[in-house]
Amino acid sequence: MIPIFAQSDIKTYDQNLARKDLLHVAISRAGYSVSVLATEMLEGGYGKRVVVLYGPGNNGKDALTAAGFLSSRGIKVKTVAYSSDEYFSPDTYKAVDLVIDGCFGIGISREFSAPPLGDTTVLSIDLPSGLDGDSGNPVGSNIDADVTLCLTGLKPGVLISQGKQACGELYLSELGLDDDSGFKPKIYLIEDSDVGRLKGRKDSEDHKWKHSVAVIAGSSGMGGAAQLVCASAYLNGAGIVHLYSGSSDSFGDYVIETVIHQANLAVLSPNELQEFIDNLACRFESVVVGPGLGRGQEVASFLSALIGSKLRLVIDADGINALPSLEWLGEKLSNSGADVVLTPHHGELRSLLERSSSSVSQEQMRLGEIELALSLASKTGATFLIKGSPTIVASPDGRCFLTTAPTQSLAVAGSGDVLSGMIGAELAYQPDTALAAALTAHLHGLAGRSLSLPTAKEIAPRAREIALELMARENFNIPRYKERPLRILGNLVAERL
Repeated sequence: MIPIFAQSDIKTYDQNLARKDLLHVAISRAGYSVSVLATEMLEGGYGKRVVVLYGPGNNGKDALTAAGFLSSRGIKVKTVAYSSDEYFSPDTYKAVDLVIDGCFGIGISREFSAPPLGDTTVLSIDLPSGLDGDSGNPVGSNIDADVTLCLTGLKPGVLISQGKQACGELYLSELGLDDDSGFKPKIYLIEDSDVGRLKGRKDSEDHKWKHSVAVIAGSSGMGGAAQLVCASAYLNGAGIVHLYSGSSDSFGDYVIETVIHQANLAVLSPNELQEFIDNLACRFESVVVGPGLGRGQEVASFLSALIGSKLRLVIDADGINALPSLEWLGEKLSNSGADVVLTPHHGELRSLLERSSSSVSQEQMRLGEIELALSLASKTGATFLIKGSPTIVASPDGRCFLTTAPTQSLAVAGSGDVLSGMIGAELAYQPDTALAAALTAHLHGLAGRSLSLPTAKEIAPRAREIALELMARENFNIPRYKERPLRILGNLVAERL
């Protein structure tokens, strides 16, 4: 996993390094990493022309250090101070092979004025200058980079909002000082190799009920949703799957291993409902509820009883639509202590916020995507998986995971049903709910990417095959500061195919 540092985190990190007299080491390593990446972009660089823009803070020091390394390699380097006359002159950027942007990183506190760069290739250090590191939105104007090299860790703003477009290709140099800083971040980007942390493998002492999943899904005309959930749960390692559905179309062409029960929630008395839920709690390790379930009042009543059972729950689709409000969910979870994952897409989340108090809706407008997810998890006690690009998983304990694997290839009916089934299966193995949801979302995204490639029909591996391959890998924690900067947003499937 790659650490993601909020602006306040980086300030604390830098203060700790300064206290240990290591800040100059960090600047030296940062400048060297910038020079390595710049030299690659210049395809060698000897005799090439580079303009280095520098500001008053550590970002500027990184840029000037890089300028020194580049000059020693025979590259013609011109350093230009932010807001100087040269900075604002178009002539400064004529016949230039590369501009290195070191004006401002996370330290920007006033509106930024971008220079007239024209179509010159730009390498930004840490963040494109003018971009807010937390929100990904510009402060005034901002520089649009072709390549951005993040230092120490990624910043939230490079992955969300306008940052996704402003940063161009994304690289990381970790600098190798994490253990000396005394600071550990709580936000991480899932990498392809992290999928090896999935627990969906049976050992010699396992039996099918040890990793059992119940699926409560499907209604008239929506049997396909239930089928997708069950199939994907098996694909991701479930030992046995039981489907409880009121849909008559769930009893035809179906995943042959699935045990199917016809269950109409609307006709259950309170005693029968409690007996039904007690039976689930005794038999199953996790429950997926919601896909294709319908929107009757009985769904909310059923969810209320189900949350009180302390089962590990994945609530998706119509299950999310049946929640009365965030306050209602928070009260139920505070009383039961149940382990719940909600998997809304943006439309479902917006609707849930509208059903909640006005203060929550106002908070949504004020907070960035990551802060909102963390706030919702903290307020309710549920793990929130908010689908998107990136997909954000926030835990009530303050941890947050992002995955950029999901792409437009997943914007298809049934994709969310597949994800909820996969998460349900992983919860039957993995005690860490948020990590299970995040790793599974990444695997789901990799499978989607493989299927979107031109060669997909012949050689696209299924999600389970990707997981097994990644589980075999051992190199999860390679120190990167001695290597060339690491490119972010690549993925195993695309690289292999």
